[in-house]
Amino acid sequence: MEQTLGIYIHVPFCEHKCYYCDFYSIVAGAHADFAGVVSSYLVSLRKEALLYQSQWAGHYFNSLFLGGGTPTILPAEDLAELVTFFRTELPLSPQAEITVEANPNTLSYEGLKLLGAAGVNRISLGAQAFQDSLLRSLGRLHSADQIISSVKRIRRAGIGNVNLDLMFGLPGQTMGDWVDTLEQALALEPEHFSCYSLILEEGTPFADWERAGLLKLPSHDLQAEMFETAIRILTAAGYVHYEISNFSRPGRQSRHNLLYWYNQPFLGLGPGATGYLGRTRYTNAPDVWGYIHDIGEGKLPTRSSISVTLEEEMDETMMVGMRLLAGVSEESFRLRYGVSYFDVYPEQIADLMARGLVEHTDGHLRVTKRGLFLENLVSGAFLR
Repeated sequence: MEQTLGIYIHVPFCEHKCYYCDFYSIVAGAHADFAGVVSSYLVSLRKEALLYQSQWAGHYFNSLFLGGGTPTILPAEDLAELVTFFRTELPLSPQAEITVEANPNTLSYEGLKLLGAAGVNRISLGAQAFQDSLLRSLGRLHSADQIISSVKRIRRAGIGNVNLDLMFGLPGQTMGDWVDTLEQALALEPEHFSCYSLILEEGTPFADWERAGLLKLPSHDLQAEMFETAIRILTAAGYVHYEISNFSRPGRQSRHNLLYWYNQPFLGLGPGATGYLGRTRYTNAPDVWGYIHDIGEGKLPTRSSISVTLEEEMDETMMVGMRLLAGVSEESFRLRYGVSYFDVYPEQIADLMARGLVEHTDGHLRVTKRGLFLENLVSGAFLR
């Protein structure tokens, strides 16, 4: 039977490393032969996809997501050619969702027209905040005005699906700042919002500065209030809160990210990318030069590869599925695994229900409002 897959492509290049980011990337200006590295990298991506051909044969792809880094610091012609390759050489559905991540200061009208002509139909814009002082404190290179002009440019280029990434819990951020960010973002009428709290990742400047007492972060209570405020304001504006951090216009949920939350297979390409194929979860080594070398020798550039048992996949399906506001369908779980989750997790579900963290309604196990704010506790209960 044919199965829907997604493709994630990691583009590990950026203009400047943000202070909170722990994704693998290299700064463009730090390397003399940057254009040569990019050229070799783009050729390698095509070759890596074809190395997996035997595994995706008989399937089709319903989403393509180019993340980073900042994909749009590459020449638009190169990105467009890459998208065209995947549309023509892989079994990509004609209705596939094709997303490119972008920073507001990296988008030109001409470049967007090229991307749209190649098939890109969704732009995910790293807005983060609408206060220039907060943007500078994050290490972002764009301004609030550039967010606004970028969205207008995307619309004018004919790309009709826009996501805005927003962040709360930032150093020095007040509730007034957050409400202002939400209101300015709403005025742009995007189809989708992703609202994330700041997480201090080990190895980032923010983590080091926080350890040294140099970051003044909002309290946990204020961060919870910011999250609640986002839910209230965005749902009142007609957005569907469909995943803990994500809101969309009806029918505009991120198809690519839904693959992750339904724990479905996807092809991950590029240095530092992860993928999940044939019940094997793999991670590519985060080294662009090693990646180019391995692909050139016809080898997969994986750093680690783990076979996932049926029981482990069940656990993961419940863990990620509980992030969805609709929860996990008992019927879908039974069709996929031949057993009800009530039979697999009787004690865990009974305990979560007794604590008021989950409920079972309309054939779905889902978080309650209380469980929404304790989601890590809910998901963790299914890790056996």
